[in-house]
Formats: sequence, C-alpha cells, structure tokens
Amino acid sequence: MKTSLIDKYSSALCEKTPPLVRDPRLLMEKIGDINIYYAPFECINPDARVVLVGITPGPTQMINANNEARRTLQAGKSGMEAIRAAKNVGAFSGELLRRNLINQLNHWGFHDWLGIKDSSELFSTFRHMLHTTSLLRYPVFIKENDYRGTPDMIKNPLLRKYLFENFVIEVEALKNAVFVGLGPQVQKILERLIQERILESNRVIGGMLHPSGNCTYRINYLIGDRSTPKPHATNPLPYDIGRRKFQEQFLST
Repeated sequence: MKTSLIDKYSSALCEKTPPLVRDPRLLMEKIGDINIYYAPFECINPDARVVLVGITPGPTQMINANNEARRTLQAGKSGMEAIRAAKNVGAFSGELLRRNLINQLNHWGFHDWLGIKDSSELFSTFRHMLHTTSLLRYPVFIKENDYRGTPDMIKNPLLRKYLFENFVIEVEALKNAVFVGLGPQVQKILERLIQERILESNRVIGGMLHPSGNCTYRINYLIGDRSTPKPHATNPLPYDIGRRKFQEQFLST
C-alpha cells in the first residue's frame, strides 16, 4: 500500500493546530464549487467479506480519522500505522450513525451469515471481515455543504476521476466480498458500475438506508414491528425487497 498521501499531509496533520473540517491545509483539489480534502481512508482490507459503501466521508468521519492519524503520527508510528488506525476509528463513526448501521445489519441477518453474535463485532473483534469505504474516498464538499450526489459523479470529470482512481481500484482488490450500498444515491452508482461490468450484480446488496441521524426515525420504523404510523416520506418497499433478497441469497439453507 502506498503511503505517499499520508506522507504528503503528515506535517499538516501534526501542526500545533489540529485539523479542522474543510481545513485549507488538507485541500487536495478544487474545481469550481467542488472541494476535495484529504483524510486518511486509503487502507484496504482485501480479505473482507462485507464492504459497506457510503457516498463520501462526512465532517464527523473526516475529523475523527484525521485526529486519530495525528495521534498515531505524533506517537512516532509510521504512515502505514496511521492509515490503519485512522480507518478503524473514523469509518462510519459517530455513535448514532454507527448504531443505525448496526441495527440494520442485524435486522437483515448479517451476523447470522457471518457466524458472529452481533454485527457490532464487525467494528471490533471481527474487523478483519469488514471493509468500509465510500464511492468518493476523500471528503467532498460543494462550497461548504456536504456532497449528496449532485453533480453526478459519473458525469462530472473531477468526481469521476476520484471514483475510478480509488473506488474502482478497491473493487478489483476485494475479490471475495459483497458490497452493501447505503442509501439510494450510492445504490444508483453501484448499479451503473454493474452496467459497465465493473461489479457483478450478485455481489451488490441494495435497499439499506443511509445510517445518518436524519434517517433514525425511518430506520427504527423499518426494523420495528411497524404497528405505529409510517413516518413521512418512508417507502419500506426497497428496504424489504433488499432484505428478502439478501436472506434468500445468503441465509437460505
């Protein structure tokens, strides 16, 4: 694994002032309103069985990963060690986000498929089974706002470059894993990669909601007994179809 980027940004990460969200010291590229910043998410686990795919790291994940890399580097450890530590700490971090993710994984039965007690163990004891990533590996902002799918990363030259130079390379390295798209925007891109024969359709699982805090009330409804009124703007169909397909493919005896 190349560590050139962590080497390039290590001095900025370790300066007296800790790294901030949209820190100009970590700006990798800017074209128009699109700003791409560095955060150490390069680590790839080629032995993973499950790949959780977001759209791009958010501010919380960016700060947590950068701060963990900073601590690791300041402790005198290598760039490789900093990358690994940052990925483990920063990926899908944030108590509510990770809880929403684990609740969905358990509801679908990922722990049963993998032979573990609870999907939370994918972030601890059984971390070797998991790879976490984003379609756009490094944090992308449109002006000062989080990137949520506009402009289209397939059509936009800058975003397409980052998609193909990073995520598609990860796909090629993760030969034995299934890819779980988190949210409809991610799933849309994964389906387009299937059309381009970059991914096989039987290795892509769709239907889960993005685990952000804004989706908590929808997730709680979907994984619950559903006796309460359906939350506003909640369509259970894609979730239920995805869950059923997963269980038929991976849990059927």
